[in-house]
Amino acid sequence: MKSVGLITEYNPFHNGHLYHAQQSKINSQADVSVAIMSGNFVMRGEPAIFNKFIRTQMALSGVDLVVELPTIASLSSGDFFGKMAIKVANYIDINTISFGSEHGNIVELQNAVNHVLELENNPIFKSKIKEGKSYPRIISELIKDQQTLNILQSPNNILSIGYLKAIQQYAPHIEAMTIYRESAQHRDNTIKHQQFASGSSIRQSLINQETDWYKVVPQNIKSLYQNQMTTVEDTFPYIKHQLLTQDTNTLNTIYTVSEGFENRLKTIIKDVNSFKELLSKTKTKRYTYTHIQRILMNILLNIHQHDITNDIRAIRILGMNEQGRAYLKYLKQQYPERHFITNINKSSATYFPIEIKATNVYNLLSQQSQNDFNTPVIQT
Repeated sequence: MKSVGLITEYNPFHNGHLYHAQQSKINSQADVSVAIMSGNFVMRGEPAIFNKFIRTQMALSGVDLVVELPTIASLSSGDFFGKMAIKVANYIDINTISFGSEHGNIVELQNAVNHVLELENNPIFKSKIKEGKSYPRIISELIKDQQTLNILQSPNNILSIGYLKAIQQYAPHIEAMTIYRESAQHRDNTIKHQQFASGSSIRQSLINQETDWYKVVPQNIKSLYQNQMTTVEDTFPYIKHQLLTQDTNTLNTIYTVSEGFENRLKTIIKDVNSFKELLSKTKTKRYTYTHIQRILMNILLNIHQHDITNDIRAIRILGMNEQGRAYLKYLKQQYPERHFITNINKSSATYFPIEIKATNVYNLLSQQSQNDFNTPVIQT
């Protein structure tokens, strides 16, 4: 069976995602579409607005199979996010990876990848990394090719570069294609279009209890948007507890904490009363807001450097339709030594300790009860 993989967060699923899924399946001539989806925490360093089980139900309105991206990938920078997503795609035998981009030209994106890889091997680049400068800043300072610079101005293009780099390094047999992002841009905070909107603007509309999100999400899943929502502010009391009770030596071992940032957090936390205030007071030129938010989520989940692995030992199947079931059957026949887990039990739980913990913490934030043990694979 020919497959197309979509690296996603669906936070939440909307018309733009549906368009991307449909076009990807048509353009790749695939028999099955597979969403590799972040779980209960997402790359912007936040809990997802709806839990992964609800978002799986949403996703199945547009794709055939939903598998979970490891939490450590979701709470990492673009390169590691891309690497782990491609490793998941390779594990489930994906033929084509399709991603949305503001650029829409795969050849020019690939040329940009070549420029970036060349730059990363430059001694000047390595010395600037040691100085502590951020990756985007170094790239903007050193790349002279104007077309590449233009491409790197947009967030989805940057993610695209990460996917293409990972394909080149870890799964060169996988083809890549891109679908041009229609109308709404990634960082739009308001809904401006009659059919498409960014995830950010839809989340804002939902949180503000507005109704303009109705027109930009698929008709048949609108009822799912009435579910319990979770926001980043819900994390604050628990993050504050962690920062007040953990010593700096322990915080220093948390994944993504570096360069004494734990000291800054310990100093500031006593006098702040919201997530927004904490973020504002810890911001430095060295770190982006998103990077700091990911650090805070890793502190919340107590994920340490020693928890990080580059290996994919098993895949969690979150949901599937009839075509997805057929593809899963194909995978099990082709790769009997691989682990495709549809339901979590005592035995299979050993493959997903961080994902299970992330779900339990998410439920603490949201006062929900769907967890990895009591929620079977979602089937439509």
